[in-house]
Formats: sequence, C-alpha cells, structure tokens
Amino acid sequence: MKINLKEENILSRMEKPGSAHQLAFFRIFLGLQIFYSSGSRLFQLSDNVSVPDGTKNIFPDILNQFIDATAVPYLQMITQVLSIFLLMGLLTKYILPLLSISFLFLFSFYYARNNAPNAWLYIWFPLLLLNFTRCSDVLSLDKYFSLLKQQTNSLSNVYRWPIEVVAAWFAYIYVAAGVAKLLPLYKGWSWMQGGTIQEIMYNRFLDSFFFYLFGKPLFDYTEHYWIFTMLSIASIAIEFICILILFTHRFHGLIIALVLGMHFFLYLSGVMGFMQLAIILSITLIQPGFFNKLFKERETPVTQAV
Repeated sequence: MKINLKEENILSRMEKPGSAHQLAFFRIFLGLQIFYSSGSRLFQLSDNVSVPDGTKNIFPDILNQFIDATAVPYLQMITQVLSIFLLMGLLTKYILPLLSISFLFLFSFYYARNNAPNAWLYIWFPLLLLNFTRCSDVLSLDKYFSLLKQQTNSLSNVYRWPIEVVAAWFAYIYVAAGVAKLLPLYKGWSWMQGGTIQEIMYNRFLDSFFFYLFGKPLFDYTEHYWIFTMLSIASIAIEFICILILFTHRFHGLIIALVLGMHFFLYLSGVMGFMQLAIILSITLIQPGFFNKLFKERETPVTQAV
C-alpha cells in the first residue's frame, strides 16, 4: 500500500469537500455529552475536596473563588439548557459563544478540584471551534424554521476543515497521553513495568463490570506481572499510532477500533467516562463519503445561520 503524503495529509484533506451532515452529527453528540457531563453530581462532591497544590487554571483567583462559593449550581443549569439548544440546532450562532463561556467557567472549576483527565480535555477545544463553523446548516431547528441565510454548497470544504481540525485534536490528546506516560524517563520505566494498570484493576475491581459479570477477578491481580506489562505497552502503542491521523486517512478505521477497544477494556475495569468521549471524537475519523451516501448529499445549496 503506497501512501501519498502530499495528497493524504491533514492539511490537504481540509481543502477537500466535506459533509454537512457529518458536522451536524458531531454537533448533536457533543451537545448530548455536554448536557450529561454538566449535570454530574461530582460537582457537588467536589465541594468537599481540597484543591491539589499547584493546580491552576486560566482565571484569576477572585473569579475562581466566586465560582467555588456561589456559581456552580447556576453554571450547571445554564450549561445544560444551552447544550439542549446546541443539540437541537436552535439559534446556534448565538448559543455557541454563551455555551463556550459557561462550559469553560464550570469545568475549569472542576478541573482545578481534580487535576486529572476528564471531559474538559476532550470537549473544550471542539466546542470553541464550533463557534466558527456552519454546524447547524442541516439537522437543526435553525434549518427547519428558516433561520438561515447565505447559501453554500452542501459538499463544500467549509464542512470538512472543522472535522479535520477535531481529528487533529483527537491525535493530540492520545499522542500527548503516550508522551506523558514515558516522560520523564523514570516515569516511563515505571509505566512499562505495568504497575499503574495493575493498581487500577486491583483497586477498582469492586466497581468494575468484571466483578458484576464474573464475580471474581479474571486472574490473580497480585501475580502475572507480564500481563500488566503487555497491557501497558499496548496502551502506549495505541496512543502513538494516532499520530498517523495527521499524515493519512487510510488507518482511521484501525485507529477507531484500537482506541475504542482500549477504552472498552478500561470501561470493564472500572475506568468509566472516556468511552463515549472517544466515540464522539471518532465521528471525525469517518470518511465524509459515508454521510454523503447515507443522506444522498449532492451539489445542492444549504444556508448559514444568521
């Protein structure tokens, strides 16, 4: 298989025709995820958790203190209401900036309390990006109520470049996770020995689906260290293979299968919350032609939100 890097790299793909429906699907599922994440009771539980030393966000202390003391319940409600507007595609052009602000305020507070990967990492950049896209041109109430103007080709690259940018974000998240596991070198050596995965499977066993399915560990988690070593190496390999997204689309299907397989195993092991996030970002790795055939998109004009 010969790869033409000049034609298949992500910058070249941004200039090619896309699918209005693919971008709309991404908008809808992102809205559903924001609604789900912002309604979590973890925000209330976080009130009883002290902020880890050295944890910072982009906002001044006085604003962080206000959010902490007063604003979290209101931000949750506002973010959920706005996310419903987003997934319905109603007044999208006006809703997106407000939703982006409320989401950043709400989840910067949550991140400061956790200092660990969560929905914030996956969502904040794609959400900001949607502000500059035509994500409500189809499958939206804006379209249904004719709240749109400025015609454009339904297969225009205006629907392709946002998808490819989010695909690059997908690559960044997983490659950066792989680098973080290996650097500094002493940390990478520790990870490769499998101790972290062993600890996860051991400590989260009673919360895992493995416990509910089988009632006992798959094997003795205090032994068989080579299994944890193999799982650790596999996770690194899967994360680094995502770099291929930037150079060619030919391995997108393999990457989707490997990443979702990794998250499914972690889900069964008790590490929940990341499976659906990976699925949402994986929408951007599907070829636009799939959506064009599914919805029979042709060279027909659609419109842009006012």
